Amino acid sequence: MKLKTLRSGFILSALLFAISLPAYSQSAQHKKLKKRANLALNITNKKEQPPCTYFNIGFASNYPSLSGVGINVISSTTHYHSKGFQLAGLVNITGIHAEGVQLSGIANVTGRNSNGVVLSGLMNVNGGSLNGIALSGIGNMTGKNTHGLIIGGLINIANGQSGGMLLSGIANVSKQAQNGVMISGLMNASGDTVRGLQLTSLLNAAGEANNGVQLAALGNINTLNRGLQLGICNFSAKNKGAQIGITNLSGEGKKGLQFGFVNLSADSLARQIGCINITPRTQIQLLISSGNLNKANLAVRFKNRYTYTELGGGAYYFDLDHDVSASAFYRAGIYYPLLSRLEISADAGFYHIETLDNKHKGYPARAYALQPRLNLEFRITKKLGIFASGGYAWTRPYSKEHTLDHKGTFEAGIVLF
Repeated sequence: MKLKTLRSGFILSALLFAISLPAYSQSAQHKKLKKRANLALNITNKKEQPPCTYFNIGFASNYPSLSGVGINVISSTTHYHSKGFQLAGLVNITGIHAEGVQLSGIANVTGRNSNGVVLSGLMNVNGGSLNGIALSGIGNMTGKNTHGLIIGGLINIANGQSGGMLLSGIANVSKQAQNGVMISGLMNASGDTVRGLQLTSLLNAAGEANNGVQLAALGNINTLNRGLQLGICNFSAKNKGAQIGITNLSGEGKKGLQFGFVNLSADSLARQIGCINITPRTQIQLLISSGNLNKANLAVRFKNRYTYTELGGGAYYFDLDHDVSASAFYRAGIYYPLLSRLEISADAGFYHIETLDNKHKGYPARAYALQPRLNLEFRITKKLGIFASGGYAWTRPYSKEHTLDHKGTFEAGIVLF
């Protein structure tokens, strides 16, 4: 608990310090620097303005600028620019720009920009941009842009753009565009455009366009999809690319493709391939029926132009002299109107069957069935119809190769809505 409190306090302090550094560094150029403890040996040219240190070694250093090598056991504080190599046991602090290599046990803090190689045990904080290679145990945080190879143990945050390759244990977050490859354990988030590849185990989110590839175990979210979204759930306000997942949602999708189990689009011209496809023109209907397979059925049908899919469930798959059994089924088919109120259709269905207590009477615990059918449907009113179906079914256990039952089937019922 103490360690978590210490880390939280350090992160907050570092952020506040980074925010205040640019204003401090600008004012410092017009004011005489205050003398502070400098427990180190220096080689400094005091004739330069500001005075420039070329070599520094000690415990805790405090000097105007560095152009060379600085090695300190505790800390190194540079009021203006650091150019070269800085090594500190705890922290390196630079008021304006840092260029070269910075190594510290806890943190590297720069008022404006860092360019080069920046390595710390916990965090790298920049008031401006971070360019080059940055590696930290917890995270890298910048006030503007982040570019290069950026690796944070937990998180990388940029108030501007992110580009290059960003890797983190939890998240990569940028206020503006993300360009390049973003890989995180949980989330990649951008307030603007995403270009390149995004890969995470949970969520990719972008405020506007996705011009590359988004890969997430859970989902991808953006306003304008012009590339590929691959995840369990994908959302795009304007799908102009491809969405591949279990559930795909889009506002406008006539120029895009949805491929998944459930595809939902607010655009009637959407291109959809899946088990359930829903657009504004989709007619959603309720079917209640009975037959010699399930003695009672309840299903929902999603009817599009000439095609439909159906999800449902039923009871008493076996005969009524058996104990109760249950099944869930999915059907996909095509239909064609013969007359204004009469249509013919054909479909194929898959049943998953739970035999329940019948498993104690020689039946397998679970089985499946395949059933092709031919159907006739008559519309009595716009919201009420009747149908009759005939077909054939093969029932087999999952664990064995033999057929449990096969027979002709019939079913009849009503259609609501």
